[in-house]
Amino acid sequence: MKIKLFYIHPTNYGNLMMACVFIKYYTNLAEQKGLETPTFYLDVLDDEELNRVKASIPAEIPVYREELYDRKRRGVLGKIEKLVNIPREISYNCKKYDMCVVLGGDCISQYYSTQVFVSDMIKFRQISKKQKLYLLGQTMGPFHGYAINLVKQSLKNTMIYVRDHDCYEYLQETFGFSNLREARDLAFLNIPFQDDKDKQVELQYRYRLNDKYITIVPSGARRQYTSKEEIYIDEYIKVIRYIVDELKLDVLLLAHVIHVSDSNDKVIIDKIIKKIEPQYMEHIQVVDSLIYPYEARILLGGGLATITGRMHAAVSSINMGTVPICLSYSVKFKGVIGDDFGLNDYIYQCRGDEIWDSGNVHTEVIRRLDMALENREKVLKQIGSELKTVQKKSIRQIEELF
Repeated sequence: MKIKLFYIHPTNYGNLMMACVFIKYYTNLAEQKGLETPTFYLDVLDDEELNRVKASIPAEIPVYREELYDRKRRGVLGKIEKLVNIPREISYNCKKYDMCVVLGGDCISQYYSTQVFVSDMIKFRQISKKQKLYLLGQTMGPFHGYAINLVKQSLKNTMIYVRDHDCYEYLQETFGFSNLREARDLAFLNIPFQDDKDKQVELQYRYRLNDKYITIVPSGARRQYTSKEEIYIDEYIKVIRYIVDELKLDVLLLAHVIHVSDSNDKVIIDKIIKKIEPQYMEHIQVVDSLIYPYEARILLGGGLATITGRMHAAVSSINMGTVPICLSYSVKFKGVIGDDFGLNDYIYQCRGDEIWDSGNVHTEVIRRLDMALENREKVLKQIGSELKTVQKKSIRQIEELF
C-alpha cells in the first residue's frame, strides 16, 4: 500500500512527532495483521528533510520523498509555482497512491497564509472526489466570511478527525458534516526512542543540564501574539530573571520550530540572549539548532515545568510527565491541552497588542508558574490519570483509518 502524507515539516518538532506516530502505529497494525509493510511518501522539501524523518523512526520502515516538483522555492516564486502546479498535484495524488492523509494540527485555518489555505481547499476538494482522503488530529476554524462555504464544499467527501470536543461541536453546528469524528492529537502517543535511557543520559551530558530547570519555548510566531517585538522579548526576559533570581533554578531555552523565517523560534531566542544581562547566561542553556523530536521530548520531560508558546511542546511535556504553562493565541490550546487535563488555569490567552502593552504578561506567566510548582505533584497525578484515555482516542483514528 502506498500512502501519501501531507504537511510534513521536519524542522517543526510537533509536526514531525505526528508523522512519526502515524507511520509507526500504522506500520505496527499492518504487521499485527500479517500484511505487507506500507510505503509512505512525504511532501518534504528535500533529501535532508527526508533523512530527518528516517532518523526519527525505525530504520526498516520504507519512507520516500514525493518528487512532484521543486518544493524548496520560497517567496513569490514559490507561491506562483505552487498555484501553477495545483492541477498536476491533484492528478498525481489521485493516481499515484492508495490513500492520502493530511496530518494536523491547525493547518486548515485562517490564522496563517490565505493563499495556502485556499489552494489547499481546492486540492483537497478535487482529490477527495477520486481518492480516499483523511484529515487526522485536526483543529479547524473558527472560520468567517468566504471560508465557511469554501470549507463546506471542499471537505464534504473527506473523513475528518478533530482533536478536541469544542472543535467537534463547532464543525457539527457550522457544517453538519456526516464524515466527522472526535479524536485527540496524535502527538500524545509515544514516539520512537523517547524512552531510550542511553539517549537521555547523553542529552543531559551534552547540554550540561541538572535536574532543576524550567524549559522555555518562546514562539517564533510572534505576530500571532503582538506586533510589538521589543515588548515581546522583554516579557520573556522578565520571566527568565524571576526563575534565576527568585526560584534559584536554571533555564533551558528550546527552539521547537526552526523552519521559515517568519516563524522561527531560534530568531526570538537569539534576540533574548542578545538583550539579557550577562550574569544570567551561566544559568541558561540554549538548544536552538536542529535536534530530533525524541531529543526535544526528552529535554522537555526533564524540566520541572515548561513555559511554551508552542502547543506541541505542551503535548510532549504532558506525555513525559511535566506541567505545561501555555501562552495561547488560538482556541487549540484550550481544546487540546486545557479541557481534557484540567489545565485551563495554566493557559494564558495573550493574543493582541493591548495585552502585551499592559506589561503584565510576565506577571501572569509567573503566577501560573508558581502555581504549577506549588501543586506539581497533584497536577502530575491529574495529568497521568487522563493521559491513557486521551491516548486511546488518539490511536483510534489510526485504527479506524486502517
